[in-house]
Amino acid sequence: MNQFLGLLVALCLFATPLRAGEGRQFTSVTVAAFERMPIQEGGRVKPLTSFARVTVLRAAGTGTPRDVGGRKLTPSEWCLRLVLFPELARDDEVILVEDSQALVAVGLAVDSHEKRDRWSHAEVASVLPALLERAHAAQALDAGRRSSIESVTMRVAESALLVTRLGRSFDFARGRIPLQDATRVALLHPGRDAISVADVLASAESMDAIERELTSKDDSRERGAIAAVWRIAAELCGDDDVLAWIPPAAGVDAEPDWLTPANLVANARRGVPVASDHVDILRAAEEVAARRTDPARLELATLRLAGLVEELASRRGEVGTVRLEAAYYGLGLLSWATGLFVLAFAACSISWLRTNSTFVHRAAWMASIAATALLAVAIALRCIIRGRPPVSTLYETVLFVTVCAVCVALFVERVQRQRIHLAVAALVGTCGLFLARGYELLDGRDTMPNLVAVLDTNFWLATHVTAITLGYSAGLLAAVLGSAYVLIALVRGRRADAVRQKALARSVVGVTCFALCFSVVGTILGGIWANESWGRFWGWDPKENGALLICIAQIALIHARRAGFVRDLGTCAVAAFGGTVVAFSWWGVNLLGVGLHSYGFTSGIQSALWSYYIAQWSVVALAGVLWIRERIRLRSDAHREANASDAVSAVQH
Repeated sequence: MNQFLGLLVALCLFATPLRAGEGRQFTSVTVAAFERMPIQEGGRVKPLTSFARVTVLRAAGTGTPRDVGGRKLTPSEWCLRLVLFPELARDDEVILVEDSQALVAVGLAVDSHEKRDRWSHAEVASVLPALLERAHAAQALDAGRRSSIESVTMRVAESALLVTRLGRSFDFARGRIPLQDATRVALLHPGRDAISVADVLASAESMDAIERELTSKDDSRERGAIAAVWRIAAELCGDDDVLAWIPPAAGVDAEPDWLTPANLVANARRGVPVASDHVDILRAAEEVAARRTDPARLELATLRLAGLVEELASRRGEVGTVRLEAAYYGLGLLSWATGLFVLAFAACSISWLRTNSTFVHRAAWMASIAATALLAVAIALRCIIRGRPPVSTLYETVLFVTVCAVCVALFVERVQRQRIHLAVAALVGTCGLFLARGYELLDGRDTMPNLVAVLDTNFWLATHVTAITLGYSAGLLAAVLGSAYVLIALVRGRRADAVRQKALARSVVGVTCFALCFSVVGTILGGIWANESWGRFWGWDPKENGALLICIAQIALIHARRAGFVRDLGTCAVAAFGGTVVAFSWWGVNLLGVGLHSYGFTSGIQSALWSYYIAQWSVVALAGVLWIRERIRLRSDAHREANASDAVSAVQH
């Protein structure tokens, strides 16, 4: 019991979302205000914490970067540190280099770094020009012709460039623009020898008037002073596509795209009137930069900046679910669910060793139900945030398939009470959430993006995707149950519990029937959607062929079972093979990069997909070995019985 409680505590700690302690520079209020501040990226308004998470995934490949002292930072803390303290963040070893030879090739010494290690921005930035040159050359090649070093070079260059640009994004708030003495521009700011970008925008109309007046005069000094102010302001603002965090003053229909400080300067230079709200926002940002070394005053400045941005976004009707999304990421529901599923599987394993312990079995049930509930809540929150059905991206299919498969497994366990399905539910939940996390790391993009036009459509798409994904989940669950049957039979042999094995085989058939219903309905609904979107019901597209293959495989299994061509072992082997058909339709066709469904293309998952194929095909091969072994055993038994019968007959005669 003590060992089990110790395991419970350890796994609960493992499940806790990784949060850093209070940073030296920031209070928790400062970080929270920064996290929920709205920005626009990828065509949608989101909290800054979403951008921070994706930035860390792209640069560091993990959600827990560390500063130069080794202290863990949340993504938001790291981004805030990078923006406000770039001189310190340059030495944080954050950029993930999967093969140090990519840096050796551009003249950087490895020194104390491992082959796969994290490097500081200062180290990588020292060779950034050469790195970018090699990355551009590699990008010009076809993906199949790139070496592993060239692929690493591209990723490292992208990460270093992203960190560089983000670290300079607040230069406009820190920098000052010198004024030439005795010029008309200087007279606009009496008693000052330097001004900020906000001052430039505030006096933009006056400088325009001075320039118009100078059109009829030849005053190169005055013209040069004005041009220098605009040039330095533009240099301080840097790129215009780093981070759009300033809402336009006009309505959404008139100006849908948010602005950066560089956009504001460029627009003002063209004579576009500067809104007073924008000047106030820039002045608040300057105050944040000025108070960065004083945590208490920085807290007030950050709250004011976030409040101004949120107020302007609210006037445009774009705040929406920004705070809910920030809370979603802050709660870490998926991390908790992963830990609870691991706990449930551990409890199931212990219950197999201590079959009479009802406490451990109940703990497994409670952990599984709690994990499933957290996963369901996470999916529901994502639906509310996006205003869409639960399945619209490949990442969301993983979450939805996982929760559906777990729910079906728990239902079957409740009916049959064999304890096998409870363990399968915990295993599927664990694997599904680890797969979701792995895909998020691999993809390195926002998991709640705006949809491409073909997916941003009607009722038929929502019902089609939901139904077909239910079919995926049940088909994969049947494959797992079938694999469990084969492995138990292989390990236990004739000592396997015949009653439980028979119940497990019946579960495979029942779950396959459930999967077939939703696969057929989902395929038909997909045809209706295709007819509305593309003008044809069926076009032999790879994704459509994959859906048809799932239906054929499941129909073949049910008919073979009903006709007596396969018994329990054969049923489970065919179900295990059917899992590869589902995986091919779900993920495999996306690797083809062709057809009308190529919007789901994802690179880098071939190894994981082929690992699953090989695992399931190995189960099928093991089932063949079991069948041969059983045939040999039956023939041997029959031969012994025949010999015994002959011996009895000889004695009797």
